[in-house]
Amino acid sequence: MNTDYFFAQDDAGNRCRVDVLRACDMRDREATLHDNAPVYLLEDGSRLHRIDRDTFRVLGTGAYVTVMRD
Repeated sequence: MNTDYFFAQDDAGNRCRVDVLRACDMRDREATLHDNAPVYLLEDGSRLHRIDRDTFRVLGTGAYVTVMRD
């Protein structure tokens, strides 16, 4: 499975990897995508909801993470 990823940081400064799964990556899994929207997952499997270009909310905890740019 080819998975894109990027790094994000929470409010406490903890860095985490975010995997981006696309519809073509999910063909062996249950259909969970709508309109081919990507699914964002933390490395521990927690799902993320995209708020804007750089901000995501962890669905299980409500915590926010922000994309780290070079």
